[in-house]
Amino acid sequence: MGNEAEGRPDNSRLLTAVSWQGAALASPLPVLLFQREEVADRLNLLGAITGESALIGAVAVMAALAMPRLRDKLPAGLTLVLGGLAAAIGLVLMAWTVEVALFTLGGVLLGLGAAPGLGVHRILLATDSRTTDRFRTMSWYWAAVAAGASWPLVAAMFTPLAYETVLWISAALMLGGTLLVGRHCLVHDEDHEVEFTVARTDVPWARRSYGAAFAVGAVVIGGADAAQSLLLGEWQRSAAQNAAVLAAGTGGAALMSLFGPWYHRLHRLTGSRRSDAIGTQLVVAGILVSLGSVSFTYIGMVVCWLVAGGAIALAAAGLDASVFAALAPAVRRTAAARQVLWAGLGGVVASLVNARVVGTWSDQWKVGWLGLGLVGAGWAIRRFAAPARDATTAVALAKATTVPRRVFRVDEDQPLLAVEQVSVAYGSVQVLFDVELEVEEGAVVALLGTNGAGKTTLLRTISGLEPTIGGRIVYAGLDITKARPTWRVGMGLHQIVGGEAVVGPLTVADNLRLFAHGAGPSRREQAITEAYGLFPRLAERSNQRAATLSGGEKQMLSLAKAIIAPPRLLLVDEFSLGLAPTVIADLLPVVRRIADQGAAVLLVEQSVNIALSVADHAYVMEKGEIGYSGPAADLRARPDLLQAAYLEGLAQALSGSEGREPLAGVQ
Repeated sequence: MGNEAEGRPDNSRLLTAVSWQGAALASPLPVLLFQREEVADRLNLLGAITGESALIGAVAVMAALAMPRLRDKLPAGLTLVLGGLAAAIGLVLMAWTVEVALFTLGGVLLGLGAAPGLGVHRILLATDSRTTDRFRTMSWYWAAVAAGASWPLVAAMFTPLAYETVLWISAALMLGGTLLVGRHCLVHDEDHEVEFTVARTDVPWARRSYGAAFAVGAVVIGGADAAQSLLLGEWQRSAAQNAAVLAAGTGGAALMSLFGPWYHRLHRLTGSRRSDAIGTQLVVAGILVSLGSVSFTYIGMVVCWLVAGGAIALAAAGLDASVFAALAPAVRRTAAARQVLWAGLGGVVASLVNARVVGTWSDQWKVGWLGLGLVGAGWAIRRFAAPARDATTAVALAKATTVPRRVFRVDEDQPLLAVEQVSVAYGSVQVLFDVELEVEEGAVVALLGTNGAGKTTLLRTISGLEPTIGGRIVYAGLDITKARPTWRVGMGLHQIVGGEAVVGPLTVADNLRLFAHGAGPSRREQAITEAYGLFPRLAERSNQRAATLSGGEKQMLSLAKAIIAPPRLLLVDEFSLGLAPTVIADLLPVVRRIADQGAAVLLVEQSVNIALSVADHAYVMEKGEIGYSGPAADLRARPDLLQAAYLEGLAQALSGSEGREPLAGVQ
């Protein structure tokens, strides 16, 4: 229960409570959309019931727009409890009364009570730090909402169900969901910030969600009357058959949402963008809405609308996971309220167009043209989304620039760098498997292994250039697993890649001045003079372009950066690649000096002798796993083991050393 105060949605009880309440909010929709005539007959006010439904929707939208103002005044959980109680009372009034004034009052209370759910439910559940949990959680939530809208229609297939019965049951569901939420009254909708965010609501993912909300609102709300008229009129279906077709759409959404995590994981593992998945779902939904409306067969219409409902639900889960995780906590409720507003506008615009502009069209075409909005929204998401290889990096490519998001503090007394059970995949191929590694301040740690063992991938992952699929990276007591690479550089984590960490068109002197751009004038000149003293050859070539330097001179220039702008953690990849032994002999003392000044150094190297001559601790990687961890001195004392490990494989070499004195740290 310790995560509840921070609004962590990986709490299964909170997920159950919020989903139950979401299902209860969806349960009255069939009454408001499809049973208005029955309500009008009972209240003896036939002409006002359409306006009553519009009033409830308008109150819900306006109240949702007010939700951001309550963020600093009431915890999200308490807001949901109060809203749930108001909605339950409103449903009871609507079910019990035959007076239009009380019915209207109940509708207003329902609209007010629905607003917290519309503005907070998805935020609580979509801001989980783990991407796979976000998709799973949002898919289950939308399955519950779709099930809430579906059960009245399913029940009507078997027996006539009075609208007041639906409202009484909805009130009971709302009260039950509110009681479940009650134990989470202190939950807030501000999670630990483990990815960077943007503090604006007009960033690309948010804008795409507004367009999708408008298109979905047009189909679900604006097309409800035309769909019912199509079924009862042109298809001459009974009330039970009418309910069956409408239940196909909502039931399909519930069923297909259960496959949401698998669907999005499939896209991530195959290297697809999240925008591809969401855009495809909306395009498919739009095409099927249109095809179903003009279908020549009744079964064809049912199947088309069933799959369309599921595709819309999958897209909604993906959009929620994309939008809210990429927004700063202060603006999430505003974005959620705008989504509700755009969905309402979509319903109003579609209804007005069907009534005033295309009123002479058949009901088939009144429903069919609405699918074009979903197609357009899906195409825009696919076409204009920033490229990203998977779901994690898609969030990281928001085009607005703001202060990077805070990283997530963990327990103290940790080593400077701790890689904890990190796994990495390239597409569907996993290359790192539960890697664990530690680097202390002031130590040089060697990472050894043959080509293809995963050394460079591990360094890129630590630098933030490769996303993880499991585990975490803790740096200076902070979880930086999801932090952007530039943010890590600002924290003092630097990487040198085999002599390529120089700007070729600039001269040596210009490169050094670039390295020292953050220092004051006096410190800058002192640092550059110190670098020239360590590497006299750089002083001789100060006016020479860096691209024309030899490999050893480029490596000197790269290491000079660590002298001028001292890192807290220095990652060096393929330190000796292509260098002559005499050059390496000049560079090794510099690496040791950087560590002696307090920095930690993680040195990736294929040459065992070079790495062990300067390292304090050594790790040996094989096939994406750490096979050995121990003091470098122990490995230096056993050249036979290292030779066998490189020639025969680490596991075989270690098993062949049985009977000898074991090495410390063998895993």
